[in-house]
Amino acid sequence: MKCKGVDIQLKAVLFDLDGTLIDSKRDIAQSANAARIHFGFTPLPDDTIGTFVGLGVMNLLERSIESKDPARLKEAYEIFKKHYRTHCVDFTRPYPGTFELLENLKERRVKMGVVSNKPQEFTDLILKKLDLWDFFEVSFGPEATVNKKPHPEPLLTALERMKAKPSEGVMIGDSVVDIEAARAAKMLVGVVSHGYGEREILNAADPDWLFNSLGEFLEIFT
Repeated sequence: MKCKGVDIQLKAVLFDLDGTLIDSKRDIAQSANAARIHFGFTPLPDDTIGTFVGLGVMNLLERSIESKDPARLKEAYEIFKKHYRTHCVDFTRPYPGTFELLENLKERRVKMGVVSNKPQEFTDLILKKLDLWDFFEVSFGPEATVNKKPHPEPLLTALERMKAKPSEGVMIGDSVVDIEAARAAKMLVGVVSHGYGEREILNAADPDWLFNSLGEFLEIFT
């Protein structure tokens, strides 16, 4: 399988999760706000907490509870986990075009994996609850490798397990973190603007493709 407009024999596609395959902002925000309320803060708007997403849950909580104190962060994480474990798919849904793209790639025998900075427990749980799990040969949270995105290690490790070279893979995400990880791994990278990244910032990071939705990737995967 080839990608239109570029010289690549496509064997594998890696996806970010939050903001790429799934619209999870509201559930993440409500769980982060549960931690804020626990510490006596008022809740923040969903969109504000959405700007904290991308570098992992501890970074999210540092910004949510306005503290870097290890003890407070540990306590906040326990509150967040308890709430999110129960409510992680109350409102979370795959974006339009998600299943169509995954089915298309599956039919063309392109291997697929998820590489996320979301904790492994929740990455796997949500993929299963939203009937996405069976599409992927690899599901990586930040615990899967020593380094997390934007380091290239999780992308390269995922490709290795899928028996594909970086030159045979494409990363699809929604943030500069995904672009930087793919560039460091020497992979082609496409991003969608429906997630957590601002279109102007994404464009300035110079991805190979910048689309409004996942469905638009069907136009380049030929």
